[in-house]
Amino acid sequence: MHHPASPLPSGTTPPRAAFRLLPGALALALSLLAPRLAAQPSGPGGPPQGFALDSVTTAYSYSSKSDVERNGKLGSVAIGQFEFATSFALPAPATWRLSSELYWSRNDLDLTGPVPLPEKLERFGLGLVALKDLSSEIGPGWTAFARLSPSFSSDDGTVSGDSFSLFGLAALGKKVSPTLSWQAGLVGMTRGDIKVLPMIGLRWGFAPDWELSVGFPRTGVSYKVTEALRLNAGVQVQGGTYYLSHAPAAGLGHTYLDYREFRAGVGAEYQFTKSFSAVLDGGTTLDRRFDYYDRSFKLDGKSAAYGQLSVQYKF
Repeated sequence: MHHPASPLPSGTTPPRAAFRLLPGALALALSLLAPRLAAQPSGPGGPPQGFALDSVTTAYSYSSKSDVERNGKLGSVAIGQFEFATSFALPAPATWRLSSELYWSRNDLDLTGPVPLPEKLERFGLGLVALKDLSSEIGPGWTAFARLSPSFSSDDGTVSGDSFSLFGLAALGKKVSPTLSWQAGLVGMTRGDIKVLPMIGLRWGFAPDWELSVGFPRTGVSYKVTEALRLNAGVQVQGGTYYLSHAPAAGLGHTYLDYREFRAGVGAEYQFTKSFSAVLDGGTTLDRRFDYYDRSFKLDGKSAAYGQLSVQYKF
């Protein structure tokens, strides 16, 4: 939530054409964590770790009401999302960093008219992360990064085989200099119509106090105004894939809904203390899509304004 974002570079796949790539693209930002994790005192190459609570993060975002269409207007929808996550450092040897994360999110859909969508989408799960310093195996600056995330996503918050999904990624990264690092690898998932995708990420401090991050779910630039204040601008992705046990319309029960929202906006991150920070951003949705991909049934949403506030406490 705290990485800045920037406009899509020239030549990037247009939003509507990119929707089929989004489930895998969500993994790209995870690879961007590698250089930041490696920089922590307890990261690879540091002293052995023990179990410890690392951080708690909570967020709320709201996308305003906009039209939903399928061969004409069906109605409108506004979306509010709550998120909560807590992360833990796990015991690890000197050249490793291991961590875990418990997370929960809920989307509340405010529907107007006969829009065939559920009123709620909920997800909870576990993330397991491993980062390995490969300086002795390959050379200085090299790291390996992996994440495995089992979760349950549905319209009613139930635990079942249908709502279960598994997401994983594996990547290699290189810290080229103090201001430039990149990562590349593969991501796989059990839900969605694309199961395996390549991934790549880049982080570049191209000028004093300026930084560019390329990847998903955020791509953007940021500027450090002071030690406490950072401004950012760019694009991000919101959404996920959910199992629907209740049919919002005839023929749309016991299937999967892929919800995606492209957002473009500006924001600010403020570090109140060494442990406590907050991020506030807002802008517009470039594209909103609801895809029952197993039923070949898609709904297009018009642009809407959005706002988001997140706070984090690090222990």
